[in-house]
Amino acid sequence: MKMADIENGGEDHLAWTGVEYTVKGKKGTTIRLLDAVDGSCRTGQMLSILGPSGAGKSTLLDVLAGRKEKTAGTVSMLAGRGKMSYVEQDDALLGALTIRETFTYSGRLSMPNEPRSVIDERVDSLLQGLGLAAVADNLIGTPVQRGISGGQKRRVTIGNGLVSFPRVLFLDEPTSGLDSATAFEVLSSIRSLARAQNLIVVATIHSPNWETFSLFDTTILLARGKVIYSGSVLQVGSYFERQGYPVPLHTNPADHMLKLVSTSFGSVPASDDEDKVEKLASLYAAETACRHSPDTQLSEKGLEMERSRAPSDLVMQSWTLTSRNFLNYRRNLLAYGVRMGMYLGMGVLVATVWVNMAQDDRHINDRLSVHFFSVAFLGFMSVAGIPSFLEERLVLFRERRNGLYTPLPFVVANTMATIPFLFVCSVVYAVLIYWSVGLHGGASYFFRFLAFLFLGVYAAETQSLLIAAILPIFVAALAVAAFANGFWMAVQGYFMRNLPDFWYYWAHFIDYQTFAFQILVKTDVVGLVFPCAGSLADKTCSCSIPSRLVTTGAQCAVEGRDIIESLGFGGISTTLYAFIVVIIIAVFRVAFWAVLVLQK
Repeated sequence: MKMADIENGGEDHLAWTGVEYTVKGKKGTTIRLLDAVDGSCRTGQMLSILGPSGAGKSTLLDVLAGRKEKTAGTVSMLAGRGKMSYVEQDDALLGALTIRETFTYSGRLSMPNEPRSVIDERVDSLLQGLGLAAVADNLIGTPVQRGISGGQKRRVTIGNGLVSFPRVLFLDEPTSGLDSATAFEVLSSIRSLARAQNLIVVATIHSPNWETFSLFDTTILLARGKVIYSGSVLQVGSYFERQGYPVPLHTNPADHMLKLVSTSFGSVPASDDEDKVEKLASLYAAETACRHSPDTQLSEKGLEMERSRAPSDLVMQSWTLTSRNFLNYRRNLLAYGVRMGMYLGMGVLVATVWVNMAQDDRHINDRLSVHFFSVAFLGFMSVAGIPSFLEERLVLFRERRNGLYTPLPFVVANTMATIPFLFVCSVVYAVLIYWSVGLHGGASYFFRFLAFLFLGVYAAETQSLLIAAILPIFVAALAVAAFANGFWMAVQGYFMRNLPDFWYYWAHFIDYQTFAFQILVKTDVVGLVFPCAGSLADKTCSCSIPSRLVTTGAQCAVEGRDIIESLGFGGISTTLYAFIVVIIIAVFRVAFWAVLVLQK
């Protein structure tokens, strides 16, 4: 498939007639946000939607894009295909990727069946068209890694919407937060692409200067959900002069239109403002009623616009997202770089505090402390992954709304990409502390310790992701995740062996730390012998816990199984408890997916 074949698919015509949108107000009232709005736009054209705050600009854009269900009216796509893309105000991007990589992954997600050569050709074309070729291999940028400018980020966000070969491009405030020069630069790039690739571009825009405003072919002025003007940008002056509101000399027509319909902030009574809006809307309706509108007739006969949909190839989507996540995690210090440093620091701390711990009865509790610390505090550090997830979540919702994929491949990819990074972190910690502390010797015991430690850490990671999905605000998610980990520490059973029944019979048995701690302890101490103070011959043997060896007169020492019995772990199955941790992880992951599905 060549780009020219896609770009020259015939002239499209987006038209809408009598569009209305209402919402429920207080006391059963109905609020009309859009009131019989008509309009149209053809291929190669750019349409701007202007109006003061609350005029209905974003609502109209969402209705045209199918993101909101209109109350009445028709929206039609004529004489061509209706594949579309929507670009939000916010630049939801993965900061650790370059511009080229960002476009490439967007292309692979939106066109999974296309050859890489076609996607690469499209990416190169976009980089040239958007003026980004010189910085194509620069990182987007993170809070700790300097990246591209704000105007360049806007163009990258827009490019993500264009890489899928859309016929219609919806832009919500594309110049938001940009200075006038950068805003003109961004819209000039879009205009060039619209002309070259026969796109329909519909954009909401706020207070453009004349240079920027003149880039649009047509414009719609809204006020209180009503159309005040719809037509050519170049005819704005003549239209309002006919209605008795001429544009003053040296005044930007866009500013003049907005001034006519904006709130007066008390300079005149509010009712006068409403009367002016009603008068201007009536004048426009009277003028358009006097002329025949072929666009309206076409829209009534047209077919409903078809939104672009990603293919249902879960495996391909999951693989692409996993690849992107792996690249992001490898570069992003906030994802696992900081975490690795924390695990390394904690490993050094444990290795030096409990260094060469004696294998005797006096240090049994110290040995238990090492295992508790490993499970509880390494799990607590899972909160460090929340900022990275919140960045990914914004990208998920942007790409999901454009139909690229659903939450399921996102969760699968997150699961697959997270495992190797967390495992490496666990390996670093385990290698540092295992032989320094002097835990159970032997390679098989070390690898079992590592496996069970990883399960506990991964359960904590999944819990933090679930909390961040439910509360996608960093401070709130951090606070709740910290509380949850503290709660699990308290009911785990290490601090208090005889928990009150209320906590023991529910919280203790759904706590991933309970199972991870117990299997770590059992793996370590079973098979070891811990000498006690005194001697059997002198009858001065003193052990901290009951010992079978002392009872039978064999040795003044405690066996590992005696420790397990004293802790109440005697009946546990290491395999079963490891499987329970896996079940807890699975439950957290399914809940994580369900929360993302329910969110829009």
